[in-house]
Amino acid sequence: MRAWLQLGPLVLGTACVVVDEGPAPERPRCPGGAYRAAAMEADVAWLASPELDGRYPGSYGDLSARELIAERFDCLGLASFVGAPDYHQAFTDAEGNETGNVLAYMPGEGAHADDLIVVSAHTDHFGDGRLGANDDASGLAGLMAIAQAFSEGRAPDRSVLFAAFGAEESGFEGSEHLMEHPPTGLDPQDIVYNVNMDMIGSYDSTALVYALGTFRGTPGRAAVDAAVGDYPDLDVSVGDWSDLSDHVSFCARGIGYVFLWTEDLACYHKRCDTADAVDYPHMVQIAQLTGDVTAGLARSATDLRVQVTPGRDVCE
Repeated sequence: MRAWLQLGPLVLGTACVVVDEGPAPERPRCPGGAYRAAAMEADVAWLASPELDGRYPGSYGDLSARELIAERFDCLGLASFVGAPDYHQAFTDAEGNETGNVLAYMPGEGAHADDLIVVSAHTDHFGDGRLGANDDASGLAGLMAIAQAFSEGRAPDRSVLFAAFGAEESGFEGSEHLMEHPPTGLDPQDIVYNVNMDMIGSYDSTALVYALGTFRGTPGRAAVDAAVGDYPDLDVSVGDWSDLSDHVSFCARGIGYVFLWTEDLACYHKRCDTADAVDYPHMVQIAQLTGDVTAGLARSATDLRVQVTPGRDVCE
């Protein structure tokens, strides 16, 4: 989440990036069955390992994390705008680091197949010993689990894009790049909703998970209300807004959002944000809730194009 304020040459998409050498922990394999706690914990542990050192944009850890996500999308048989298994959308961030988004989608097969729901989390953190287990390896683990759940089920009515955004911490650069420079075949005007996860692994900090952007009368609120009853162990706060993560790039363009987030009072942007501090039991439930909300939006018979007016008390 944004704060206020080698293996030799490796080719990703169209960018060739030379990174420092470093030991490569073995990447977790594609698990069998979505939302398996052990598999999601393994994903967080790997993404937040010292070897990846926080996945700072353009670093060895950033490249390695994006490779894992692309491998997982390929394993799940998801479609790519540039041709599987290359799910990378390369860009250069404001600091000159060559990084990128990882994008995959499941085509819809219903009356609203041209509508696109974006499910997202961000890849990057700060590095220099700040490993970003909760922020946002937890969201990435949730993203991959939700992608797996969709791949194992029937095709949704609406199309669903799974997006791991780069350079979020420096100002939502990856999500902005997607909206300003979409890959061939993706029309931003088709995006009707964003479901974003950032820091879903610290429920035990306040015993609360926020589902923000769920204003009364919106499809996102209806989808959350329909799903929360299946999660009696989660206290879910609805109805408020947020300007702290990639959903802002969608909200600023009038697109509705649901933002899943848990507050971290102890380790936000600190070196104690490590894999052993993540609240895994609740993280898995929050990921599954997010998947249910996404599925509810994907099959909704109502028009998801809500009239969101960017500004005070909405997204900025």
